[in-house]
Amino acid sequence: MGNKILEFRKQNNLSQEQLAEKMGVARQTISKWELEETSPDIEQSKKLSQIFNVSLDDLTDNDIKNVIISKVSNTEKLTKVVINILKIILLALIILVIIAVSKIFFEEYFSAKPISTTLSFSCTIDDETYSYRILQYLDKPNVLQIYTDDSNLNIDSTKYDDYNWLYSDINNNVVSRGGTCN
Repeated sequence: MGNKILEFRKQNNLSQEQLAEKMGVARQTISKWELEETSPDIEQSKKLSQIFNVSLDDLTDNDIKNVIISKVSNTEKLTKVVINILKIILLALIILVIIAVSKIFFEEYFSAKPISTTLSFSCTIDDETYSYRILQYLDKPNVLQIYTDDSNLNIDSTKYDDYNWLYSDINNNVVSRGGTCN
């Protein structure tokens, strides 16, 4: 601290006597401080910092800047860690939302129950092949519908409630016209 008192006294163009007069101490006291034989007490240090217009940290050569830089650096490091943790949490939440939405959508889509059952077959009459499809809607199990390219098939499918009977009657109709069904 003695070197700092000497440095600031010279910067302010003060002699030891002038500084001693402002401080209310003897010139020898200023000399002892500068030679680091003694040190000013806290009240005297405050008065010196006011006379020299410097902080107590500057007067005592306390390098507060390194402390501040270290604290700021530690705060920045901690902030980065917290931000990274928040990013991971946010990413996990986004993934969970995507999974939940996908599960709801795809589960309904892939686990959807069929709306109908179909029996498809073909028959040949006079070297001409015809396709037949019997459709039964599950919400109306007693209703059967026939889709065919055989325009000569004279069967009313609405009178049937069983695949086997309808198939048997179509087969009999085709056979009666000289054909066969696979």
